[in-house]
Amino acid sequence: MRALRGDMPLVTLSKKLAELEVEISRQYLNRMETNTEVKNASPELVSGLCQVFGCTLAELLCLKSTKIVQLGVDNCN
Repeated sequence: MRALRGDMPLVTLSKKLAELEVEISRQYLNRMETNTEVKNASPELVSGLCQVFGCTLAELLCLKSTKIVQLGVDNCN
């Protein structure tokens, strides 16, 4: 996620998500970026991140080194 965010501050990302009616704190976004054990992101959050970053779900998921085979994303280019 950090790669997609670029130099956008987390507080700005949080505000952009709020505009899409996805309420999430800057602190939680920070944990998502720094802690690989963060789980259970809501579908609304994932969809919102894709909208803010202008990316597909596959692109967002491929930012992690772990392959997401369950969703059919097993080869990230």
